[in-house]
Amino acid sequence: MVQDSGFPPYMMQTPSGPGGVYAEIIYEVDRRLPGYQIELEALPWSRALHLVASGRINTLLGTYYRPKERPWLSLYSDVITYESVFVYCRKGVADNSWVFPDDFTGLVFGNNSGFETPGPAFFDLVGEGKIFLNEEQTTELNLKLLHYGRADCYVQDKSVVDPILSKHVYDMIEPVKQLTYEAAHVGFSEAWDKQTADKFKRELDRVLQEMKLDGSIDRIIFQNLVN
Repeated sequence: MVQDSGFPPYMMQTPSGPGGVYAEIIYEVDRRLPGYQIELEALPWSRALHLVASGRINTLLGTYYRPKERPWLSLYSDVITYESVFVYCRKGVADNSWVFPDDFTGLVFGNNSGFETPGPAFFDLVGEGKIFLNEEQTTELNLKLLHYGRADCYVQDKSVVDPILSKHVYDMIEPVKQLTYEAAHVGFSEAWDKQTADKFKRELDRVLQEMKLDGSIDRIIFQNLVN
């Protein structure tokens, strides 16, 4: 299994190895799954996508449901948790009455490399040259460029962005509007043997449901977001 190395608090690389909300959930899943040993690695998201797409890694942790953009994912686990996605802009650039993405044409957007978070309609406008895109590896770098006027807007999960805004006092950035409430999953490579993948998915989903019912997932989320 592979996750992003630069998407705190959900996914990151720490001095002791892969960390963040999703990693902690998967470590607990691993403890509850006899007969399995989950090996988790944290890498830049674009590299993680490549490894799963090429069949070199079985599963992708923290993916949204993107069947069109990621046809090489054949299965998705039950929902791990939800992310609240907003469009952030420099103050005075946009208005919360605007329709996303149509009213944001002509602007420069930052984006994490390989992230499909802004959605298909957004990337259609990028392809048509109506929205300009600058991709960086991390949320922190994208927000820095946004604050200093190198980009106009940026789409990302609120729990990821807000701690960085507070830490650096990026007071030129404001949330314009909430776009989606995205479910995060474990995605399964289509290259993985179907019988083996199906069996693991059933066991993974069973444990995720168990952890939701006993409060383990809520506890892990709270500990990571507070800390």
